[in-house]
Amino acid sequence: MRKPSALTSALIFLILAGPAFAQVPSRNPAQPPSAPAAIQPAPQPGTTTLPLAPQPGATVLQAPSQPPAFFTGKARVNSSVDKLVISVGELIAYKMEVELPRGYSAAIPPPGAQLGQFLIRKYDFPEPEKKDDRVIQRFNFQITAYNTEELSIPPVPVIIRKDRQMVKVILTEEIKIKIAPVTGAEDMEIKDVKPPMSVPFEYRPLLIAGSIIAGLIALAIGGIYGWRKLREPTLEIPVPLPEPEELALKELAELLALNLLEKGELDRYYTKLSEISRRYLGLRFRIYALEFTTPEITAALKEKYLEHLTYHLVREFLEECDLVKFAKFIPETKAQGQIIEKAKQIIGQTRPVAPMEPKSSAAGGI
Repeated sequence: MRKPSALTSALIFLILAGPAFAQVPSRNPAQPPSAPAAIQPAPQPGTTTLPLAPQPGATVLQAPSQPPAFFTGKARVNSSVDKLVISVGELIAYKMEVELPRGYSAAIPPPGAQLGQFLIRKYDFPEPEKKDDRVIQRFNFQITAYNTEELSIPPVPVIIRKDRQMVKVILTEEIKIKIAPVTGAEDMEIKDVKPPMSVPFEYRPLLIAGSIIAGLIALAIGGIYGWRKLREPTLEIPVPLPEPEELALKELAELLALNLLEKGELDRYYTKLSEISRRYLGLRFRIYALEFTTPEITAALKEKYLEHLTYHLVREFLEECDLVKFAKFIPETKAQGQIIEKAKQIIGQTRPVAPMEPKSSAAGGI
């Protein structure tokens, strides 16, 4: 007997599933809108899904009484699977993608328990995706089969609709899937018993024991070495800290080496110069010069019995640095070169004076 073609099978399927694609009957605009048609829920894995009966209050879809409108747009239907050869019971991802002009929608017959000779385990119809003047609808299935032969996913009719009127029917392509058995013919043959296998020598216990012994030896050597070090402690002579004036003069020399005035970084130059001088005054006179403001420093220096000229030199130096740092004051070029000499002059006038050694008297008598 001759098998029916794919187109004939699809048309027979359309005739049987026709009521599911019918439009909602026309109503009087004065009447309230009727309840939406019942939607069939997605089947759960391992269960058989049958079309649901209409719920109370739902509108029953009927076949259109008028002929469909003429479809003038362009539609594209693409069907694909993720694998063409599977084993018995393995799942296949079967996807259909329909691209339509805006204003049109696509639908397929309600999925039951099977798609041809394949069992439907799960399906998903995501929301349509809009791109420019086109609409893309997707229909995703997960199917399987338990017959060890070559089966076909039959063509699925895709209904193109506009304003709930069917305008065109497009069939997907038939896809052939080969279902391979779990075991091959050679696996069913009786084979000879394999010869006994030799047990390899186990080296792991020896490696573990050797590692433990080596670790104990290393601990013993380290303990002996450490014990000898503890018995002969070494005395470390601390390096004496430089005097405040030595540290300040060294930092001033490093500041000059940066050439900040030649680079035009006046603010940075005066800021570093002020920090060096404040650090020196703090170390020399035991005051918090880095944390104090200029008035607080000058007030603290009054208690140190500085000479009058030295006191005014320190105050003028700090105030000039503050004007450049905070008031964005730009001194003259000559004053910019002399400011570091003022810092050195402050160090020279405030450093402690070394005691003079008494002169030895000439030997001999009169």
